[in-house]
Amino acid sequence: MSGQAVQKQVKVQRLSKISGDVYQIILEAADGQSLQWAAGQYLEIIMPTGDPCAYSIASAPAEDGQTLELHIQCFPGHERARQVITHLESEEVVTINLPNGDCHLGSCPDAPLVLIAAGTGFAQMKAMVEFSFAKEHKHPVHLYWGVRHPSGFYMPSLPVYWASEKGVRYHPVVSEPEADSDWNGRHGLLYKAILDDKEQLAGAHFYISGSPDMVYATMDALVEAGFPENNFHSDVFAYCPR
Repeated sequence: MSGQAVQKQVKVQRLSKISGDVYQIILEAADGQSLQWAAGQYLEIIMPTGDPCAYSIASAPAEDGQTLELHIQCFPGHERARQVITHLESEEVVTINLPNGDCHLGSCPDAPLVLIAAGTGFAQMKAMVEFSFAKEHKHPVHLYWGVRHPSGFYMPSLPVYWASEKGVRYHPVVSEPEADSDWNGRHGLLYKAILDDKEQLAGAHFYISGSPDMVYATMDALVEAGFPENNFHSDVFAYCPR
């Protein structure tokens, strides 16, 4: 599903800070009609000025389609995100456009999935993981989540649960562990961790969420290692082509 986006009215069912500077927002259809999207797509929040602000939908489509989840990072100095949070806190009804984006699981490919997220890119991958459960995907699902510091894993227990109870192969990677932290997991650049595991990833489709530099560096390294370029998917390819 990557068809025409439509404008919808939603209510903010819940808005809460879940860890550090990341907010979890639950939006509910204001008119009782289903919100339509595919796992991995994003929506645009329309600000009072008319400007759109894009955020990945962090939940897989539910049968009733009445609610969806967002993760919004609002660190000090991030004025745009602060404006979005203030808008969601102060308005009874908010206007959104959805669905948007071509990097999604309209259906699961008949292949292993490698989901690669930097920071709050986890939101997009969370929706895909949940969709793979709903579709009883028969191939391995790998989740690589990279953050600068261990505190960046803002939903730390959820992927651990997926790994222990659902069979997801979870690979958390910290690029800059603090000297005084108790992090004893993998560290370094995210794409290097994936390269270390390349023998386990044959035939996989790769879905990447992060900055353009991160996405292209990851894809280039993996293509050079022998993975086919056609197996890579990211929204970056559409909004920041090279």
